[in-house]
Amino acid sequence: MAFSDRKNIKRENSGDRRAIGMSLTELLIALCITSILSVSTVPSFQAWLERNDFKHFGSQLASSAKQARIYALTSKKPFYLITKFENASCVIISDDENCTCSTYRLCAQNDAAYWELPTKWNSKLTTLNAKDKTIAFNRHGTLNFGSATTFKLSSNHFAAKVTVSPLGRVKLCSEQHITGIPPC
Repeated sequence: MAFSDRKNIKRENSGDRRAIGMSLTELLIALCITSILSVSTVPSFQAWLERNDFKHFGSQLASSAKQARIYALTSKKPFYLITKFENASCVIISDDENCTCSTYRLCAQNDAAYWELPTKWNSKLTTLNAKDKTIAFNRHGTLNFGSATTFKLSSNHFAAKVTVSPLGRVKLCSEQHITGIPPC
């Protein structure tokens, strides 16, 4: 204890008083560096968010087509993947061919069998002829009309395709490099 008292006495006598903490200048420099770093990361963060949302959007459409096929195979009756994007934007799985976005509660297979297209990132879903499309899976899990159907997915910076073959196989591919989605 006597040793620590001597140090305090020496400091008091010499007039050496140091402030503990940061000066205003140091604080402003730290804030400037932080703001520059955060402004530079915003575009890459938004691109990451768009890529993840787009990946989810494409995967959800592909899984809905697979789910409609599985319903047709297990129930041994026709099931439909209904895509509406001319007036309303939705995707429905139903055993009723005439199901619409406004009547989905009465005819959709379950709550997971209906979803609306996201409006974020300018997401769009179209077909080659840009009209609403109903894909009919028969009780064997194949398409009734025997021709492949291709959906085009797009957002501000990404594009992909979901193709349903005549045998009922579903393929998702991307035109840009997106981890988890094979290239077209």
